Amino acid sequence: MVLPDLVPGALFFGLVAVVLALHGRARRGRPRPPLWHLALAALAGAYVVAPALAVAVRQWRAVPGLPALPVITSGQAFLGVWVAALAYFLARPKDGPPRLPLWGAALIGAGAALAVPPLLDATTGRYQPLSLREDLNRCYRSATNAAGLQEVTNICDEPIVVGMCLPGERNPAPCAQSHLLPPGGSAVLDAGGHALSSLPGNPGGLTVVACRPPARPSRDLSPIGRGHDGVCLPPA
Repeated sequence: MVLPDLVPGALFFGLVAVVLALHGRARRGRPRPPLWHLALAALAGAYVVAPALAVAVRQWRAVPGLPALPVITSGQAFLGVWVAALAYFLARPKDGPPRLPLWGAALIGAGAALAVPPLLDATTGRYQPLSLREDLNRCYRSATNAAGLQEVTNICDEPIVVGMCLPGERNPAPCAQSHLLPPGGSAVLDAGGHALSSLPGNPGGLTVVACRPPARPSRDLSPIGRGHDGVCLPPA
């Protein structure tokens, strides 16, 4: 059996489901559930709760006049859950109910998720992975026109910002060539004779990335420290 693709944030909701399952058993004084129970809880969170919430968020954003939803990156979410889980289980005696209520652990995790990323950003002088927004690279199509320039088109039903960063541009600065494209809109980007960043032959090349406004396209070193990836910075 082939499982469907996970939506962004699905792993986070799977982890939350596992934490809640463990908490429910602990409150009732029952032993920890078997591993297959936890696996079912994780699958339910990842394949049921996460897609349903993603649909609800899209519907909310489509209604004019509703307030903007806060943006929590997947990195912040994972940090918050891990800190909350660590605090919760460290405060639990070996035998007996937890000493820290679930809402207290949630507050500790939320505080870590909100406070740690900006602290790291300020300390390092650049936006760290915890602060970066999800890219929308699936939303643009590119082609080289007769003049040798790259033309990008928004193929999604929401606005995007497409940016091309040339060598020398780097997080925390946004790409100099950035264009806000409505659905179906196009823009022309000038590569200046550079090729896309790739390994092993061209690690210092340009990058192209699409972001959801008001996030800003930029570029950064890849996780392995060689080559560059397009990234989406938070609003200034």
